[in-house]
Amino acid sequence: MTEYEIRKYDESYIENQVKIGMMLAERTFTYRQSSVEQVKQAYSREDFDPETRLYCFKGDELVGYIGARVREVEEEKIKIAQSRLAFYLPGHEKAYDLLYNHLVEVLKTKDVKRIETGQTVSEGQYYDLAKKKGFELIQDGVNIYEFNFSNFKEYKTDSEAGDFDKGTEAEQVVKMLGDLYTEITTENIQNAVNNYAENEDVVANRVLRKDGKVVGYGCATKGQHPEFVNIRLLCSDNPEHKKHITADLVKKCKENGFEKVNVFLNPENPVDVQEGKDVEAIGFEKIGSFETLSKEI
Repeated sequence: MTEYEIRKYDESYIENQVKIGMMLAERTFTYRQSSVEQVKQAYSREDFDPETRLYCFKGDELVGYIGARVREVEEEKIKIAQSRLAFYLPGHEKAYDLLYNHLVEVLKTKDVKRIETGQTVSEGQYYDLAKKKGFELIQDGVNIYEFNFSNFKEYKTDSEAGDFDKGTEAEQVVKMLGDLYTEITTENIQNAVNNYAENEDVVANRVLRKDGKVVGYGCATKGQHPEFVNIRLLCSDNPEHKKHITADLVKKCKENGFEKVNVFLNPENPVDVQEGKDVEAIGFEKIGSFETLSKEI
């Protein structure tokens, strides 16, 4: 029987590395795999350390890989490594332990004291494997909400829902978003609104109108996972209108054949905290968050 073999980084491995990453991306809405060219570009930067990229082969087949980025934490006077930990092909679970153990040995030679990893319960076995390795939660990140269509109810207000008209309504939407998210520049908001107005991945781009004025706006796009739609932008200064535009977006996603709709909200942002309450009111459920887990080595 062919044994597993751990090999050091070689650019020729990138194409198959991306294929393995795509398999995860197709099963979950929380992981997005970069293209081969994007990975090559990232690995060509000065701060890239090839010693922190390891690959597991069985015979001539690449069955898993692991990577890390080392940085210094000035306030603690230590080095830490950030890693998603190992990815592997189904049926090659042994590759996870082999890759992780080899990475730890490499990191020790670089005086790294701690590994941090971003994980979510939605990624199934990868989250469980990190916990089994002794990683512990140190920080909750963005909350993940998913819509349960069995709870769907029509939600109406005194406004009327319709498709967003970039030519006549972009300025109103940009101002509305800018008033809510004051930490984001007007230019960045304009770019986002314009991009979604023209993006072929957009499933629904909707507004609420009352007396000729935009009182709510929402946009949902396809995720990398073919079954998921993500709500990317959502705003109104009225909670009832927020619920109405959210319900309208969900309805449009359903009409377009999608069964799973998600929204990601930052618990550190008061606007997003309120938004969490609003989306729960029309059938969304919090299913987890982007967690940062940590382990001393």
